Amino acid sequence: MGQDLKTASIFVIEDNPADVLLIRKALEEKGIKCALTCFENGETALRNLSQQGRLLPDLILLDLHLPMADGVEVLGKIRGMPRFSEVPIVILTSSESPSDRQRTARMGAARYIRKPSRLEDFLREVGTGVEEMLLRG
Repeated sequence: MGQDLKTASIFVIEDNPADVLLIRKALEEKGIKCALTCFENGETALRNLSQQGRLLPDLILLDLHLPMADGVEVLGKIRGMPRFSEVPIVILTSSESPSDRQRTARMGAARYIRKPSRLEDFLREVGTGVEEMLLRG
């Protein structure tokens, strides 16, 4: 993405600080200019997202395995908020379950990215996935 594009606003709902650092690195390596707002559990994310005055993000990255409200519950509640209806939500998870992939797609997730275990694969797949979602919008 070129430097002339606006800075993207991305909300990251992820309880693992190491994964948040890898997400930042993946976006930096792709040259994606963004402001990340991170939430470490589902309850905190939902409480913040429900605030009416909050600006909408360009994209939400959502882990499925979260404390205090799992990712499927969070996805359902976000999709139930009319003002978030056009915000793409990308599932970023270690789950390889086909049922998780199918269920989140039915619930309105725009994309499902399984977190690769190899660092270079993680950086490439997350960076490319986010870049493609931002270019769509």
